[in-house]
Amino acid sequence: MQKIDYRSWLLTLALIVPSVSYAADDEVISQARAFVKAGNYKAAYDLLLPLETERSGAVDFDMLLGVSGVEAGENSRGIFALERVLAVEPNNIEARALIAKGYYKAGEAENAKAEFNNVLSQKPNSEITKLIENNMSAIDKATGQKTAFAAYLDVGLGYDNNISSATSASSVNVSIAGLPLIELPLSASSQKQSSNFVTRAAGVSVRMPINKNVSAFGSLTGTGRVNFDESRFDQSSLDYSVGLGFKHNIDNYTIALQGGSFAVDGNTFREAMGISGQWQRNVNDKNQVSIFAQASDLQYPDSSIRDARRYVVGGGWGHTFDGDKAKVTYLSAYAGKENTDDSTFDFLSNDIYGLRAGGQMAINYKLVAFAGLSYEHRKYDEQDPTFLITRKDNQYDFNIGLRYLPGHGFTIKPQLSYIDNHSNNELFEFDRYILSVNVRKDFNW
Repeated sequence: MQKIDYRSWLLTLALIVPSVSYAADDEVISQARAFVKAGNYKAAYDLLLPLETERSGAVDFDMLLGVSGVEAGENSRGIFALERVLAVEPNNIEARALIAKGYYKAGEAENAKAEFNNVLSQKPNSEITKLIENNMSAIDKATGQKTAFAAYLDVGLGYDNNISSATSASSVNVSIAGLPLIELPLSASSQKQSSNFVTRAAGVSVRMPINKNVSAFGSLTGTGRVNFDESRFDQSSLDYSVGLGFKHNIDNYTIALQGGSFAVDGNTFREAMGISGQWQRNVNDKNQVSIFAQASDLQYPDSSIRDARRYVVGGGWGHTFDGDKAKVTYLSAYAGKENTDDSTFDFLSNDIYGLRAGGQMAINYKLVAFAGLSYEHRKYDEQDPTFLITRKDNQYDFNIGLRYLPGHGFTIKPQLSYIDNHSNNELFEFDRYILSVNVRKDFNW
């Protein structure tokens, strides 16, 4: 589903539609108008919809039904109502502006541009003309018809109660040189440790059209984290992606070459290179489905026995709910396999199965609440010769937070994350929570 800058749309409509007048002022119209003015679009829509059959064709009724329908996420009904207004009043600039918004929210970018062109043909004032032209340019960027650049800077502070995802156990049972298991005490540095931390991140991306249905894209991101205590667990990463996007009717396809490195205490821990592909379909204005696949080559410079090939396939579904709270939910499932390059170390190879779910809801136009939950099961191929166990892990992740949008491209995000990994090998059993607050600045041009 397309990402829409609703604040820009609302600003445009606030200037184009300073007020909506109605010929009749009966009880239903008065109540619906009060709901719309209060921003309670769903209530206005629910009030008017049962009366559509008997009252459609009246400009005052259809205008209210159109406004509430588009704003409540009932784009098809809202558009139909606004089309009835235009059938009676072809030059109604308010209805054309609103129907353009409805088309855009429904993913019909070309129809949205056509309606904006109709508004421009009526020669509105220069301020409105400029806003419409900016929105049409944004449509072209969102649909890949115009080169778009983006960048961001992010800084954060937080607390992590387990900076290395380590066990809280004081000892583990191991086998040395094939001998029976003995109890081996763990040093304090191998156990659970906490620390405050600071993070910083930056990224840049570009998307440019090749033709109407094909575009090229690329991105580069870097992150870093410095712990106030135990700097040897400081982390950094650098990732890149380049690829092509293809659009055919309601289907979108992407294929990308991806790579990156992850470092601990300034030393490269893992390098990855791979290819990914995705098919995505906007089934309607409320539902989106996707299928994805990824193949990666993993290299561990200081631990070559872990070098492996990783394969993952999965699918996802996203849904936007009715109403004026911009409620969105998603669900995805995946399965994969990680095979070590050297079969001698197949006790490190594993099968992977996972589920993810989450969603978000706007509290108001500046504040969004979000939450996510995931589960991953990992089953290893062979018995580990050190622990005499065929390892199995079940990991649960949960996060909850807020995104506050103060304006000017800034986002403030407080978040709480919790990870709980259950394993039949006590060395890999741990829990961890992270509390953080990040400030991000986005740039788009």
